[in-house]
Amino acid sequence: MHTHPVRILLAIHNVYTDHTSGAQKCLKTLMEWLSEAGHESRVLASARFDGREPEPIDQHLRSLGVPLRQRPPQDAFVKWVKGRGGQARGRKVVDFRLNGVDVATLLTRYNDPQQPNRLEYEQFVFEFDQACATFRPDLVMTQGAHPVCQEIMRRARARGITTVFRLANFGYEDDRLYQDVDHVFTCSPFLSRHYFNRIGLVSTPLTSPIHWDEVLSPPDRRHFLTFINPTIHKGAGLFARLALMLGETRPDIPILVVQSAGDATLLNSIQGVDFTKYPQIMASPPARRPADIFELTKVLLVPSVFHEPFGRVAAEALINGVPPLVSNRGALPDTVGGGGQVLPLPAWLTETATGLVSPDEARPWFDAVCALWDDPNRYAVASKAALGAGRALYGEDIQRRRYIDYVTGLKPGGRVFVDPPAPPTAEASSA
Repeated sequence: MHTHPVRILLAIHNVYTDHTSGAQKCLKTLMEWLSEAGHESRVLASARFDGREPEPIDQHLRSLGVPLRQRPPQDAFVKWVKGRGGQARGRKVVDFRLNGVDVATLLTRYNDPQQPNRLEYEQFVFEFDQACATFRPDLVMTQGAHPVCQEIMRRARARGITTVFRLANFGYEDDRLYQDVDHVFTCSPFLSRHYFNRIGLVSTPLTSPIHWDEVLSPPDRRHFLTFINPTIHKGAGLFARLALMLGETRPDIPILVVQSAGDATLLNSIQGVDFTKYPQIMASPPARRPADIFELTKVLLVPSVFHEPFGRVAAEALINGVPPLVSNRGALPDTVGGGGQVLPLPAWLTETATGLVSPDEARPWFDAVCALWDDPNRYAVASKAALGAGRALYGEDIQRRRYIDYVTGLKPGGRVFVDPPAPPTAEASSA
């Protein structure tokens, strides 16, 4: 373990401060924790918003409420472009300092990882090289599938810098992505097992870091049954049936649908479902802080039909003592531990299935909601269990120590694969 402050450079082809992205919130929290612990944290980011229609990057950065310094492309980069016969000058860069972390954001315009813009790619790499030369990081961290992420890992490793890749989702089963990576950490034991079974990847599971100040809310206004992110893979088909059943028989249970990174119009487009008949079903725009959601939430629904790599909202519910009702898919049972209720989904209901479940298939969810609503003692017990699990699994002091010990203990020359890579198992293939 390092005995001196560690210099960490996070280089990501995403907006570092995108509050709608769970992955970005995790990295932002981690960098702030490292800074608060006395380590030097710096970020190089792009203008790519993750999985949603982007807001104007200038507007987003101004909303942070910190001084911004905009600078043109560095002269050395412009000279390099001209030396190769190019005419473009490159993109501007916005520098700012937020919660002890220095951030440089390259104002990219072409953000599709499948079609990277060559000039922006080269400028991002140039900014990375400059940061390495001036900041001299001990460790470079990244995540994501953009080709520039693999290039900065290659360049960092060539300099003898420890390289770290964070995995928070599926889709990274190509072992070539890790050829210049010393260490990998994931957001859950479930995801670590998935990658070990599929490609023999050895990784460290670290549950997603959660900043309690952004999550905790007062309990006196919690009246809603809440469903976040009304998309098919998050369980809109189950929720729609449940909302209809509750709307027809339990109008006393108010329901809140919180729009998120997905398509907020999807819920109202489900064929044969008219939620306007039920005034107790309300919609909310995305919330900047999770606390704004949990201030209103009495019970949280997480009926995800795909295999959740972690399930951050369920963990946030536990922290607030809000009982989460979660599906039996992916990491969700592990995420809630003994602090939530795990409920079944029909096997046919997958992330490509667009139909509604039957009333019988939704009945366990209906009964669970009504039981918590109708029995104050049952709710009190469930809330206490949620609080206990939240503190045990996601206590901020515990998580801070775990992450800081992990990061400061990393060294170059790590090994991320068993030899040879393990073949996929039957269990992994069906996951």
